[in-house]
Amino acid sequence: MTEEIMEISREGFQVVSGDLFRRAFRVSTPTATIWPNSITFNKAALTALNNCERIRIEVNIAKRCILIVPVTEKDKDGVSWTSKSKEPSVRKIECQPFTKQLYDHWGLKNDLAYRTTGRVVSADKKVMVLFDFSKSENWTYKEKAKAN
Repeated sequence: MTEEIMEISREGFQVVSGDLFRRAFRVSTPTATIWPNSITFNKAALTALNNCERIRIEVNIAKRCILIVPVTEKDKDGVSWTSKSKEPSVRKIECQPFTKQLYDHWGLKNDLAYRTTGRVVSADKKVMVLFDFSKSENWTYKEKAKAN
């Protein structure tokens, strides 16, 4: 006995753009990822800040936002976020005291990593990238076993 196929109306459905399923979106959009012991940014974030070598990280605890601001070596709170290579690239920034505070204040789970996209903004005539972690994605994070 075969089951009859039900006829439906497509009214109200919208086509989802194929662009939303391409990895290129994540590559071309600044992203930040918070791990229990570090923070990372992608190449698009570096490009958005004109491949600067140092940034200052500012946090708004109440709004769950992180702002990265390009700075010079003279800024005492500046952090090197690039790796030494031919092509400018970002590196993982080890900062467990900072991420522990974020996990505590924002009620994040220690076994999860959190990623969000950012957008280019400006303040005081300076270009920056703003990341809103109130709308972040997360996944289970497992530390790699260290070799003895």
